Amino acid sequence: MIPRKHKEWLQAIGKYADKLGLKAWVVGGAVRDFYMGKDTKDLDLTFEGSPESVAGFCVRTWGGEKRKFSQFNTYRVTLANGLKLDLVQARKETYARPGALPQVTPSDIKDDLFRRDFTANAWALSISPKNFGASYDPFGAQKAIDKGIIKILHERSFSDDPTRLYRAARFMGRFGWTAERKTARLMLDASREEYPFILSRERVRQEFIKVLEEKKLHEVFGVLEQYELLPYVYPGLKWADVITKGKSVEAKLGICACLLGASGPEFLLHLHLGKELTHELLGAWNVVDTQKSPLSALTPLQESVIRAMCPGLKHTALEPCFIKGRDLRDMGMNGRKISSAMERFSKLQWAGRIVNREQALSFLE
Repeated sequence: MIPRKHKEWLQAIGKYADKLGLKAWVVGGAVRDFYMGKDTKDLDLTFEGSPESVAGFCVRTWGGEKRKFSQFNTYRVTLANGLKLDLVQARKETYARPGALPQVTPSDIKDDLFRRDFTANAWALSISPKNFGASYDPFGAQKAIDKGIIKILHERSFSDDPTRLYRAARFMGRFGWTAERKTARLMLDASREEYPFILSRERVRQEFIKVLEEKKLHEVFGVLEQYELLPYVYPGLKWADVITKGKSVEAKLGICACLLGASGPEFLLHLHLGKELTHELLGAWNVVDTQKSPLSALTPLQESVIRAMCPGLKHTALEPCFIKGRDLRDMGMNGRKISSAMERFSKLQWAGRIVNREQALSFLE
């Protein structure tokens, strides 16, 4: 099942781990994608023991860099060829309260698979030399994939980690799967009991960005609407075909803000995107909301959001207003008269009635 292009270096990692006395597996979504014949460049590797030395071996052998997440004894290795590896110690997780980050203790591969979100992702393939490629599927991952269902591993799954609700929606939309009956009921229960409110805005933002990265975005939004999960991202948020016109996640966020109308700025601020990006998207929202040509040059991101929301605009509509404040001051205007005149000219330019500075100055005279 392990693709040929991954086999050589996974064998090398398995041999090195074996020398250290570590059992090693490739696990989770990578195994699911291997089985479904889908390409993946993000692989999860699990070891019964610390993966620190293995992470160093990977960087020494193939180049790249590693980063440690000490709380979970996890190493993220980005290889020079673009592959991304998460190397973790097999562990058991407990949650002090719903929505909290898990408390972890070292354990074995079965416990490590049981902590995962859905049965389809609770699958491991050995990369140890003695049984390379051997399948370990204690919870029926292959059966779930064959049936096309999402099924949680235990009843506390969504209360332990409400981000799993959004992950379920992504998988269901991406693969055309449906939720197993009990899982579907627990998803609706979790939504109606407002479990997503437990999450920080940062974690909600991360999940929504992952949603916007999906290729089958309409289908994912459909699942989110079915299970009443979109209001936790922001009230009033819903699907519109124009969202697919965004060429980047950032552009899609800007389009969502514009679709929310007067609530757009609050939506962007609640996502905690960072000061610069928020300011940039607010600028695009303002142009769409006011239907006026901007006073200063737009960024490529701003222009892509505006053109998605307002197709058919003349290119001059998005150029900085042809009339400047100094032109009006030279005519003896001041204060409110300047701001009123600037607003009028920017609206005329937006509407295509003024298409160059010469025409604007003539109109002004």
